[in-house]
Amino acid sequence: MKTLLLALVVVAFVYLEPGYTIICRSCTGPICRTFKNCSDAQACYQMWTDADVLKLKLVRGCADTCSFPGPGEKRLYCSTDNCN
Repeated sequence: MKTLLLALVVVAFVYLEPGYTIICRSCTGPICRTFKNCSDAQACYQMWTDADVLKLKLVRGCADTCSFPGPGEKRLYCSTDNCN
C-alpha cells in the first residue's frame, strides 16, 4: 500500500505544471533595487515621459497587457528576467 501511494505521489509530482514566473524591477526612479516575481503571462515594463530627459521619474514593474503610450509618454516592454 505504501509503495502504491509513493508511486502516485511521484507520478503527480512529475506531471504537475511548474509555476513559471518572470522577475521584474519594481520601483520609481533611476536606481532600482526592488524586484518582483510576476506571472509568466505578464511582461516587465518601463514608463517615462518626454519631459523627463534624465529619466528621474522612471516607473518600472509588471504589466498584464502591453498598452500604447499616451501623449508624451514612452513605454518599453520586455519578457526576460530583470530586463527593465
